[in-house]
Amino acid sequence: MAGSTKLINDKEALVQLESCVLFQGLDPEDIYKSMECAGAECAVFRKDEMIFTEDMEPRRLYVLVSGMVRVGRDSVDGKRSILVTYGRTGDIFGDVILFLGKKQYGFFAQAGEESKVVSIPRGFLSSTCPRGCGYHTRMVSNMLMILAQTAYSLNDRLEVLMCQTLRQKIGKMLLLYCEGDYSRKLVMTREEMAQTLNVARPSLSRELMKMVEDGLIRVEGRKISIEDVQALEELF
Repeated sequence: MAGSTKLINDKEALVQLESCVLFQGLDPEDIYKSMECAGAECAVFRKDEMIFTEDMEPRRLYVLVSGMVRVGRDSVDGKRSILVTYGRTGDIFGDVILFLGKKQYGFFAQAGEESKVVSIPRGFLSSTCPRGCGYHTRMVSNMLMILAQTAYSLNDRLEVLMCQTLRQKIGKMLLLYCEGDYSRKLVMTREEMAQTLNVARPSLSRELMKMVEDGLIRVEGRKISIEDVQALEELF
């Protein structure tokens, strides 16, 4: 893991991770003890640096402390598809494949900007501590909830890709991202969004401009926000 250091030396990361679902119900001291017990590591990745590649064996769970991470895969003909983008402190990735016993990820994780990432060994999350410490048991329980949430998220992505028109895909993506808080802004480059929706970038740009003209959305650089929630919902 590039530039890895023991998490115990990064107090700032520990404080930020208190809001992570994996550590729900734990105070900073419990998080400190659990990460010390796990042998967790913290690393800073430069923009476009790979956190893990498609042919690497899944051995660790990753938690985003800061920055942005893209998860995707490359096809045989070299076409890149972005499956999901993570940009919030506490976002977890690499979890879906971790407990399946696969020899390779089958997808990659790449830093979209300079990013700080914590990694936790798989073994720590697949069994409880022989000493019976409460924070370890709580983390295993939280991990089960995370896996359920991941499955739900994958269902959301399927909803987006099943939409018939590009306008519907964009609308569905924005509505799901906002989760009822329509003041939230989706931050993503056109290339990243095109890869996520599996469409050509020029087609995406044209449709975004049309949606702006129709008063459905607002585009400010990489930021996209909803202007007319009802109109978007009526697309389906």
